[in-house]
Amino acid sequence: MKNLINFFAVMIVLVSLSLSAQDSTFEATNTNVLHNLPEYVVITSENTKLLGGINITIDYKKSQYQDALEELETLLQNRKKMRIRNQTDLLNALSSLGFEYVDAYNATAGTIGAAAGNDVDIFGSQAKYRINMVFRKKS
Repeated sequence: MKNLINFFAVMIVLVSLSLSAQDSTFEATNTNVLHNLPEYVVITSENTKLLGGINITIDYKKSQYQDALEELETLLQNRKKMRIRNQTDLLNALSSLGFEYVDAYNATAGTIGAAAGNDVDIFGSQAKYRINMVFRKKS
């Protein structure tokens, strides 16, 4: 029994050390990401009802800010760092990173219906719902 208690005590210490190392990495990443990002960022969030969360994407291809935007996308998608599971979490995470919410608008659904006829709708544009959210750096 004493060995079991010692084992759990050692495991708790190791886990806490691991978490504190992740927090310092997270803080360093926050500063690097924020410094290199443009004034405005558009983030697309898409519900994934099957998995119970949201998918976050940022269009960074051929952008002069590609590296910083890609790093921000990775930071937001990584559930161990930001733990974003819904749009409320996304709004609060961007606020803590130094951005303010500006506007939101519907993105194209981009899904293909797999049915025939007017009365049949198995998979269609209602399968996924995507929203573009615009954020601006706080002054």
